[in-house]
Amino acid sequence: MTQAETRMDWMRQAVLLAAQCLVRLPPDQPVQTRAPHAQDHTVWKSLSMTRPAGTLAEWLLASIMAAERHPDAAAAFSILAEDERLILPTPASFAQIAAAGLEASFDDALQVALGDSPLHAAGLIETIDPAGSARPLTQQGMRLHGGHASVMFGAKIPTHPLDLEPCPNAILSPRAALAASRLMCQSGAVWIRATSRRLARQFALDVAGTLSCDAAFLRARDTDAPDLPTHDALNVIDLFDVSSVPAMPPRGGAGFAVIAPMRLEHPGFAAVDAPALDSRDLATLWATLYLPEADRSALALRFHLTVSELRAAQREAEVLMSIRQPANGVPTPPPDATVIAAAILKDGARRMGPSVTKVESDVTLDDLVCTPSMRAQLDDAVNWHRHGQRVWSQMGLSRDSADARGLSLLFSGPPGGGKTFAARCLANELELNLYRIDLSQVVSKYIGETEKALSRVFDEAEAGHGILFFDEADAIFGKRSEVKDAHDRYANIEVGFLLQRMETFDGVMILATNLRSNLDPAFLRRIRFVVDFPMPSRAERRTLWDRNLPSKDWRATGLDLEDLADRFRLSGGNIRNAAVAAAHLAAAQNSVLGHDHLARALVRELEKSGLPRGAKDLGPFADHLEGPA
Repeated sequence: MTQAETRMDWMRQAVLLAAQCLVRLPPDQPVQTRAPHAQDHTVWKSLSMTRPAGTLAEWLLASIMAAERHPDAAAAFSILAEDERLILPTPASFAQIAAAGLEASFDDALQVALGDSPLHAAGLIETIDPAGSARPLTQQGMRLHGGHASVMFGAKIPTHPLDLEPCPNAILSPRAALAASRLMCQSGAVWIRATSRRLARQFALDVAGTLSCDAAFLRARDTDAPDLPTHDALNVIDLFDVSSVPAMPPRGGAGFAVIAPMRLEHPGFAAVDAPALDSRDLATLWATLYLPEADRSALALRFHLTVSELRAAQREAEVLMSIRQPANGVPTPPPDATVIAAAILKDGARRMGPSVTKVESDVTLDDLVCTPSMRAQLDDAVNWHRHGQRVWSQMGLSRDSADARGLSLLFSGPPGGGKTFAARCLANELELNLYRIDLSQVVSKYIGETEKALSRVFDEAEAGHGILFFDEADAIFGKRSEVKDAHDRYANIEVGFLLQRMETFDGVMILATNLRSNLDPAFLRRIRFVVDFPMPSRAERRTLWDRNLPSKDWRATGLDLEDLADRFRLSGGNIRNAAVAAAHLAAAQNSVLGHDHLARALVRELEKSGLPRGAKDLGPFADHLEGPA
């Protein structure tokens, strides 16, 4: 093992220890930015004694390579960054580890990470910000530019821009993979077409499995001819990020594979289509887990993973278990089904990228104030998702409907009617992440870029770890129009792409709109459940006031919720806003919430909604407007 590899392994241990220290901090103890691990000084001292020699620049390289080479280190770096999407070291996290374990100055290490190193001078480091250029420089991820490094500091570290996957222990499509491997051996290469990158990668792994070797995935660029590394693995060139086919390397030797979207073709290559995964394939995959049969079956119904995704979830689960395990010398137990499921959700959220925002929530359908018919529709949607696998795999439905397996819902109604709240409730009921699509990150003025961004979102969500939530859906699911110029033509192309993708999407998606009439009618045919969210009735308004106001100990005597519900015909969102505003007014006076606080909050909310707010409309609350502020 070279000196650089020794440093990388040491850094891997250091970042895992740093993540454990951060997790074990008491909730009420503030994090010390410059010395966040001081309470574990003895443990760090023990680790420091095994530290090899190296400059701060060499240790910076070691931290970046540890994240690249070791998934558990990448997961630990995301814990330090407090962002599950950022699986890279940041200047701040590197400086903290340097201060705790390298006996270096925090400021010196931060300066090196921010630019004062040979790595930066050679232009080899680039910064990554999953939040969209909103982070300070000290909180942005660091990686080697282009995914590779030169031989530096006397260290010979693998420098190719590739992702190495071990030989799979389960081949999901053995017959098709064997045919593809024969084609590759005969012609020197095989072209794999697929509707998504995850399916293409899975099939390439199957091909590698038939050859009993690892798979090395190399992402190509538009202009560069891929330079295949030399090692004992199946080289797989990934073309999913390019707009046209780049020059291909010469064929010969053991051969190589190319994975590409359906839109890219090459006349000189023998092409095969990556098969979709069915319930039998998923059963083969989940059978490799050590869990009991009942747990494996339950997880297989919830998540439709590939081999790579399951491996990543297992590694994530092992990291979670090691972090939770107290330092008492007792071996860490293997993750159970609950920890595996949590790891799948966390790993899936990281892969979604900057185009979505994960919505955190702890509400359930029992917290939703709605009509019996609305609740019945939502319960039917839950049962649709939970029992879909049985319907498609066991009940003998015709193949004509094989493309329409996903669950799609449309929530329509006026603003504040509870559409977003219902989406949060449904996600918790199904035990899935909820991803709100960030239209600012998805919609692009450049031709084809919107479709690419949406395609990545749909592809990742098909693993089954989350619900896609399109708020204000009419912005991108709007009606197609008569083509009068190029803008109309490309807008219609975007709508057409969404229609096709909805047709083949196997996951769960929710569209929410205030203006149902603005949606293209073709979308409605593809929607499974259409749930209307009307303005709440008097009884529902009474319940909403009671749920949103502070507890009874913090309410003044005499508050008449019946009168509130009867007098003010507000939506659920307006009621929530008024209750929260009144609570803040009461807190500012260090008093219980009374009529004067509610009166002021109600006037503001009525004004925003354009509703009458005269003395007659306010009734007895009008007498409290001149009271103390």
